[in-house]
Amino acid sequence: MNRRIVSLIVVAVVGLAGGARILADEPVTSVTVRNDVDRREVVVTAGPIVLPAASSYTHHPPEARMQFQWPAAGWLRGYRIDLLDADGRVLPREMIHHAGVVNLERRQLAYPLVERLVAAGRETRPVMLPESMGVPLAAGQKLLMYYALVNPTDRVMKGATLKLTVTWTPESTRTPAPAFPVYLDANPRPTGGTRSFDVPVGVSVTSSEFTLPIAGRLRALGAHVHDYAVEMRLEDVLTGKVMARIKTKRQPDGRLISVSMTRFLFKRGGLRLAANHPYRVVAVYDNPTSKMIPDGAMAFLVGPFIPDDVRLWPAVDSADKVFQEDLATLLGKTAHAGHR
Repeated sequence: MNRRIVSLIVVAVVGLAGGARILADEPVTSVTVRNDVDRREVVVTAGPIVLPAASSYTHHPPEARMQFQWPAAGWLRGYRIDLLDADGRVLPREMIHHAGVVNLERRQLAYPLVERLVAAGRETRPVMLPESMGVPLAAGQKLLMYYALVNPTDRVMKGATLKLTVTWTPESTRTPAPAFPVYLDANPRPTGGTRSFDVPVGVSVTSSEFTLPIAGRLRALGAHVHDYAVEMRLEDVLTGKVMARIKTKRQPDGRLISVSMTRFLFKRGGLRLAANHPYRVVAVYDNPTSKMIPDGAMAFLVGPFIPDDVRLWPAVDSADKVFQEDLATLLGKTAHAGHR
């Protein structure tokens, strides 16, 4: 399996030119889509984007959102996301506060929330699944892309573009194993609204427990965290066993450099998770500053999950209040719209 399977599977971004609806705190002039059928790639660019000067990563920047439809049946395999300047040069990844794509028509496995297909931050690198795996999507499924950018320089940056390159497998090819993105949040309140939590001074531990309604295997596991994160763990509640550990690499002042991942190479078929069994997600932060950082942390494990029986994947309950709250947040209709 590719080393860069870390965050989540693939993003499906096509069809923006055909009646896409753009919702943004700061208007995006245009969205363009190029579909390279021979290379099985779709390239989506949003811009030109104006980035205000001296916008800090620690303060949640305005978030742009756009809805669109996935136009063809198939499987999502891989993606990369880059921020470019007006001359097409790649800008530092630290300027990507967060970006992602959600599937408005499918729920997550562990929580009654909208399915996140991609969750990219500054630590996220290109993702590619092997040809034997893919995230199934039907033609016409409603997706939503969002992003928030920062500019730590002392000058306004004009003409930037966000470029998303998607690799996908068409339905006409051999059927891959259905793999779905699974999010496991250390925040004990991941039920819609903000997913951020405070970072107290010194070492702190935040954790939550979950069960899965169906069994299956995690093929890899990575994490999304913020500055001062030390590690994340997946534990068995009943035995206390650490099933996976994700470490960070940090600068001397504690700021994040990179996040490790694991592919479960010594477990045939991946790490097996049982249905209705209690597991725990643990996040460890170490804040070396002298002040508590309000809403300064996020901490969730992410990875491709192959269910034993895909037919048992829980259906969306559109009347569920938790699902509706999460949907409203994604659409920017709540106060926490910028907190992914």
